[in-house]
Amino acid sequence: MKISGVRLLSKNVKFDFGSGSMIGYYVHHRGSGHLHRAMAVSGALAEPVTILSSLSRPASWTGGWVDLPLDTDVVPVDPGAGGDFHWAPLGSDGLRDRMAAVSTWIRDAKPSVIVVDVSVEVSVLARLHGVRVVTYAQPGDRSDAAHTVGYRVASAIIAPWPAGIKPTVVEPTVEARFHHVGAISRIPVAPDLPRQSNRIAILNGSGGLGVSTLDAFVAQCVEALPDREWVRLEGQSAATVERTLRECSLVLAHCGQNAVAEIAACRTPAILVPEDRPHGEQEALGRALNQSEFPVVVSSPRVGAPRASLIDEALRSGGQAWSEWVDGNASLRAASVIEAVASGAPADRGMPTA
Repeated sequence: MKISGVRLLSKNVKFDFGSGSMIGYYVHHRGSGHLHRAMAVSGALAEPVTILSSLSRPASWTGGWVDLPLDTDVVPVDPGAGGDFHWAPLGSDGLRDRMAAVSTWIRDAKPSVIVVDVSVEVSVLARLHGVRVVTYAQPGDRSDAAHTVGYRVASAIIAPWPAGIKPTVVEPTVEARFHHVGAISRIPVAPDLPRQSNRIAILNGSGGLGVSTLDAFVAQCVEALPDREWVRLEGQSAATVERTLRECSLVLAHCGQNAVAEIAACRTPAILVPEDRPHGEQEALGRALNQSEFPVVVSSPRVGAPRASLIDEALRSGGQAWSEWVDGNASLRAASVIEAVASGAPADRGMPTA
């Protein structure tokens, strides 16, 4: 079967090239933050973008899209290939079809660059096809061999936080190549709305497995302060999230990059509760924020401080200092890095940094 001249390798692989797509953008399927970031950055790019992902295509996305098969079809055997990869299980038809779909799209679309958010294996695959790669730095301990390989094959590494913040551990040669663009948010920076002092938002994530640490902490707060109005945000539209965060006096949230960026864009004081994630991602971001001047209190259900006092402490911080985390221009800076690489600029030279 052929669609637009592309032979499908599996009935599960679907190609949609959009119109003259020249930039590829791989989006990881765990949670929603990678997709939100991709859509924000893609909107700032001059060239058309094709997203490659196993996530469902958003109704609002008008660019090209490649549906990738999942690679979780087998009990994993040596998924790390001795430590050089994170996920390359032997004998997986899903992995084979997934990588073949990426290769077929590269062959036919001939992209000038592929942005990888995030996958060591896709970064290496793209580079083996002779395509320039831009990838993202992530919080946590990323000094392992697989992350190091993924960073080394990239022409540029975007760090989506301000310069001077150090939420990640990588090889020194890797960190020297970071382009700090600031946090990237799908929510625009806008003037404040009147805050409702009795309303507190709860911003849940979708990237975790098992019991949520945030839920346990929220239950403690609700029990301590039953007179407050608690507004839970989980799965609502960006417009609903934005309006609620701008109206509430405080937000309780996990410590994922996307959540923190949206909170910062709305200038809302926060109590952040890091969830357990691979490589200590949220704990590392929480520590970095806690050591800064940002309007945030980082806590957990195990912290013994009275919940009412933690909330009072967070409320006193105000929210305007979030402007150093999200200034509204990070997507433009990230797009400039990507376009510089796409144009063939020497790696890590003359590219913008916040």
